[in-house]
Amino acid sequence: MLVLLLRIVAVLVLLVCLGFIAYWAVAVIKGDAVMKMVKTKKTPLKVENMDRHHVTFSFTIPIKNVGKQLGTVMDAFVRIYLPFEQYDQAKVTGHLDDYDVPRHDDYWQAYIVEPGKEKRFYITLDIDGKGSSILGDLEDLPEFALDIIYQIVARSDYYYAKTRIVITREEVQNALYEYTTEAGK
Repeated sequence: MLVLLLRIVAVLVLLVCLGFIAYWAVAVIKGDAVMKMVKTKKTPLKVENMDRHHVTFSFTIPIKNVGKQLGTVMDAFVRIYLPFEQYDQAKVTGHLDDYDVPRHDDYWQAYIVEPGKEKRFYITLDIDGKGSSILGDLEDLPEFALDIIYQIVARSDYYYAKTRIVITREEVQNALYEYTTEAGK
């Protein structure tokens, strides 16, 4: 009787293990969402507005689902890496929005990205100068990095990923030149 009971338990354990293996095999075959930033499609830096002590730059960058399943971007934000020890003539802050549905309350509204499709992140950089002129404050602005950090939820456990973007001094100068040239017309 005990031997029969042990065989039944062993068969049940085997069936449970086979069920887990079948589940993971189907998950591997069906795939998952895989989100990638398309850095080659990043738009050039653009001046949105500027006054004597402040300038706002913007750019867009798409995030694409290169996986096989729907994926949800649950959270996204930008982090600026420009410590005051490196540059203390202005304060740089960043904001991230969905390009198609911008918000002005720093709330990230989650959205679903279908396989093969992309959405655009809209990033603004606000620079507040500390001197008498923002143009003077930006003369010595060094190259700096920013990370776009985003949380993805799909079939697998959620995960955070990040993409580093480097803003060069030349990009800033070109955007300022384009803006001042247009304003002078």
